[in-house]
Amino acid sequence: MDKNELIKVIQDLDKMMSSPCDLVLVGGAAMILHFGARRATRDVDVLVLRGDLPALRKAVRDTAATYDLPEDWLNDAVKGFADILPRDFYNRLIPLDIPLEYLRLYILGQPDQTAMKIVALREQDLEDLEFLLPQMSESDRDVMVAIMHHVATFRPDWAQKIRYFLLEYGWQID
Repeated sequence: MDKNELIKVIQDLDKMMSSPCDLVLVGGAAMILHFGARRATRDVDVLVLRGDLPALRKAVRDTAATYDLPEDWLNDAVKGFADILPRDFYNRLIPLDIPLEYLRLYILGQPDQTAMKIVALREQDLEDLEFLLPQMSESDRDVMVAIMHHVATFRPDWAQKIRYFLLEYGWQID
């Protein structure tokens, strides 16, 4: 799905909802809808912050049938990587400006999105990182290093992956 298709599908998903649901879009959908990547995605990865999960899943299945999408076109499988996010990631959430009634959509802040991309490090993640990293401010870089230290407390291998990637990219890390 490209940007226009994503917006249309999300708006129709919202119409099938009957109660509020707060979602953080992660990955390709976030890259397309907020960061300006000009590519398509096959699915929408989300972290569910609040809402009726069974109702959301039913609306996702109904939307899938309408658009001939896989039943898991919107999924929360990314929650397996959510530990990467420090407790203060909520402070960096960016509301997505799409007119919706029930869905409240957010995007991870740039350092949080970047950390998730580095840990996943698939081919499309490398493309996204080439887009994200040059845009990072000095304060974003500081947050990125703090995330790396946070990750080191429970997954030293992931922290090392982040560190090596950033060093390879030319960052100076103490």
